[in-house]
Amino acid sequence: MSRLIVAMQISIDGCVDSSLPDADWQLWNWGPDWPWSADLRASFNGLLAGASGILLSRPMADEGYLAHWARTAEQHPADPDWEFSRATGTLPKFVVSRSGRPLQDWPRTTVLNGPLADTVARAKKEAGGDLVCFGGAGLVSSLLRDDLADELRLFTNPGFAGTGARIFGPRPAGRRYRATGSTAHACGIAETRWVR
Repeated sequence: MSRLIVAMQISIDGCVDSSLPDADWQLWNWGPDWPWSADLRASFNGLLAGASGILLSRPMADEGYLAHWARTAEQHPADPDWEFSRATGTLPKFVVSRSGRPLQDWPRTTVLNGPLADTVARAKKEAGGDLVCFGGAGLVSSLLRDDLADELRLFTNPGFAGTGARIFGPRPAGRRYRATGSTAHACGIAETRWVR
């Protein structure tokens, strides 16, 4: 059975971004320098290796997520540390959109419209295996609100954002996940896995 795995970087104080200009909460901001330790790199690559598809919000797709990782894959064509960037290009992508308007012509990308539960079910069926969702914050909040995430994979950075977008609100209160793993990686990020 296909599962939806939500994977997010998060700050110690529970934010997924910061509205403070000088906040330096994130160990890696997806730039060319990758300070993640070898153990975390291997775990992140393993997450994508086990996926059959990627679920994204329309704003993330429109703001360059797919183009960024396509360029990164070209820059590191044989480096095993960057296998996830190649997987981002080759895996089928499913973009959730309320507007219904077409995106740029991204290869292996399907735009899904309609009620969120229906679009997630369709993406799972078309992928034929586990989907990894990288957000953004609005989509992930909605997935949690509607109880659609089968697993949370949180990468807690060793910094405080102060203020910013959060994925947890009052709607999931009362729901429970079971911890299946927690690793303090050498670079300082704590990776936790929670399943329903």
